[in-house]
Amino acid sequence: MKKRFDKAMILTMAAVLSASVLSACGAGAAETTAAQTTASQTETVSGETGAETKAEEVETGEDTTVAQETGEAETYVELQPVSKWGYIADVDEASGDITFNSNEFLVDENGEYKDTTNEIILKTTANTPVLDGTTLAPVALSEIDTAQPVYVWTAQAMTMSIPPQTAAQILIVNVPQDASAPMYVVAQQLDAKEDGSIVITDQDGVTWRADADTEVTPYLTRNIVTLEDIHEGTRLVVSQGSDTSTSGSPEAGEADAYAAKLLVFAE
Repeated sequence: MKKRFDKAMILTMAAVLSASVLSACGAGAAETTAAQTTASQTETVSGETGAETKAEEVETGEDTTVAQETGEAETYVELQPVSKWGYIADVDEASGDITFNSNEFLVDENGEYKDTTNEIILKTTANTPVLDGTTLAPVALSEIDTAQPVYVWTAQAMTMSIPPQTAAQILIVNVPQDASAPMYVVAQQLDAKEDGSIVITDQDGVTWRADADTEVTPYLTRNIVTLEDIHEGTRLVVSQGSDTSTSGSPEAGEADAYAAKLLVFAE
């Protein structure tokens, strides 16, 4: 598979690396902690700062929030999804369970990064978006090409079972091996430019420029959506379009990449 090491992909891989290292560390400490996440339970972990993290049930796939006390007021900070890529080994259409071989980087006993494959059970429901990597159209579980790479964003909570299980928030499948995969984005910041374009900063700090030529479509509705409907917290799938739309290109401008297509999820 041809890999494109633009900033978006590097940061996505870094997110995978961080999640994998934390997962590895958590596994080592499993015998000394009494708090375990299961597919039917939730847990609350309190840190020294007073912050509490409530892990969602694996079956739901809903966003996890962190409750923080600031004086008398309580605010909630959304925990961002974890990104992974790999290949699907099996799909149980009846239950929606997907056996996923996640390609990950782990730290070995010598402190060196090592390529590895980790089997994970992805829990999906009828409402879990499964999108084609080229057209962004919905894909039935039976239509997934298991020979092509799959990109998935999951909840942060994962069971300690073997294999571990986690809720899939979105899957991008049938991605050609020589193409850049679309990315699932939660807009953190938007900057409107004088030329009518906007620059979206995502959860990984990657910036995407979108303009009048960007194809903006809604997910599963016929509503008309435009760049003006995108704001902080909007969930999107961004398709870069081509190698020529990366940083330094006329389309991307000062951003890291150009958004050729935007698929907008309803609030």
